[in-house]
Amino acid sequence: MKIFLVEDDVYLNSAIVNTFSAIDYEVISYSDGKDAFENLNGSYDLYMIDINLPNVNGIELVKQIKSINKFANIFIISADRNIETIVTAYNIGCTDYIKKPFDIREVIAKIEHTLKLMPNNIVFKDNGEYNRVERIIRDKEVSIKLTNKEAMLVDILVKNRNKYVSNEDIEAYVWGESFKHGHVRQLVSKLRAKIPFKFIDNHTSNGYKISITVNKEDEI
Repeated sequence: MKIFLVEDDVYLNSAIVNTFSAIDYEVISYSDGKDAFENLNGSYDLYMIDINLPNVNGIELVKQIKSINKFANIFIISADRNIETIVTAYNIGCTDYIKKPFDIREVIAKIEHTLKLMPNNIVFKDNGEYNRVERIIRDKEVSIKLTNKEAMLVDILVKNRNKYVSNEDIEAYVWGESFKHGHVRQLVSKLRAKIPFKFIDNHTSNGYKISITVNKEDEI
């Protein structure tokens, strides 16, 4: 679980990071809106954004996240209880609006619930399907179990479905902040060698993508 946190209250920021780290969530945190804006990418499972931030506010961050990945899960965490602010947050694409003060156990429950809503069986546009729980790719002829890194590669492409993901974003998701430059190509080649049909597209400048059968959710 990779979380992008933006919270300018240093004590709350630290408390969230420590609590999430204790349950094996990986958290990248910022306290300044501008710093967060400059480091945004589409490689996170969840974004937790405060609204009232220095330099760039949370609403602008949410808009930017959605421009990068329209399927991103975004939690607004804010003491602002103005109904117009809440409506605006939902209208621009936040998944949930959590009012401060909050019990961190509720936030964890909401995170786990939100991520369970993503379907376990992902149908590729041209061939086969992927089971996220079993980490297996299937078609009528094969059933291939993926390694951890192979599954992470497929996961980030599924999260950004039908859109190219850069090598840098894939590296950050699969290998963490200690980037393994050049290893994405090796990992893709290894996965393609295991699967007897093409399901990952690549573009020299833009990176890689998986095309998934369009459904009502994808058309939103």
